[in-house]
Amino acid sequence: MTADKTVSDATLPFLAQAIPTPPASNLPNAPHGVAFAVDSNVLASEGGTDPVFGSVTWKTLISGDRTATSEFVLGIAEFGPFGTLNPHRHAPAEFYLGIAGSGIVTIDGTDHQISAGVAIYVPGNAEHATVAGQDGLVFAYGFAEAAFTGIEYLFSAVA
Repeated sequence: MTADKTVSDATLPFLAQAIPTPPASNLPNAPHGVAFAVDSNVLASEGGTDPVFGSVTWKTLISGDRTATSEFVLGIAEFGPFGTLNPHRHAPAEFYLGIAGSGIVTIDGTDHQISAGVAIYVPGNAEHATVAGQDGLVFAYGFAEAAFTGIEYLFSAVA
């Protein structure tokens, strides 16, 4: 596409139809499920009311108990200015990917800055907590687990 041509939302479906589908002989492995999309803008936020967790709210986008998948969990965590996710741990490893705002993720006593575009790996059973900066914080989180409801959060004592 040249610099003087732009793609609008109206042309995207047409362009998607132009993507060639590989022949069956090119697909030696059958898909493990059915493709789907989830719009986080229409999901209700959870959390934000239990002082054990902190002030964080979250939206679970992909999870085997809610969607047609069992390979991983994906969600979005949202923090207001100086919002918190209290110290906790869980058996599976987790990742964070900063989307907006900034904050500090403390993992086993070591502080890590998070902001848009920054990825953080949290090892399984590592104690971790988050404090958002003055503009709040939004990050994606994920686990290689079948469902979010199967992850046991163990919160540390908060003084």
